[in-house]
Amino acid sequence: MEKDLYKVDEDYVEARVIECLSDLLLSIALWKDGYTRNSAGKAFSAVKALLSALIVVNEEKLLSLAKDDKEREWIKKKAHTVPTHSMYALAQMLKEIGIDVIQLVNYALDLHEYQYNGFEPGFSKYSRKEDVLKDLTTVIKETEKAVITYFPKVEIKEIYEKIDKALANLISQT
Repeated sequence: MEKDLYKVDEDYVEARVIECLSDLLLSIALWKDGYTRNSAGKAFSAVKALLSALIVVNEEKLLSLAKDDKEREWIKKKAHTVPTHSMYALAQMLKEIGIDVIQLVNYALDLHEYQYNGFEPGFSKYSRKEDVLKDLTTVIKETEKAVITYFPKVEIKEIYEKIDKALANLISQT
């Protein structure tokens, strides 16, 4: 018999939201220290954590969209892990229930490509550091906005303030 390693519940959602915001803060710090590809990776991880929390909270609605029992079972057991190859499809499902994070997911996937490929032509859409920073800034702002919108009960005002201050400092230095 297969047993879950952890319980996916309210505490799990709160942990993923905190992970999301912490990753945003780390992303800014890494960029500031010159680790642009690692920074992109942390921003990507933040979006994955956000999606995970959104999926858990909206599981019943997502289950109603499933086309068959196999997809329903996948949503119940695996969707909350947000496999990279499924991020876009999960974002589309979330949009169907009124949560539009498709553009955010696309930016995150672009940053993920940059994390692994840098500026390599044919493998990354980026050729300039400035363009990466623009998209990174968008991901940070939009992810924070999504957390505030969809998880208002999670009280972590001090992290929001740290993110906003760090991002303002980063932008003013460039």
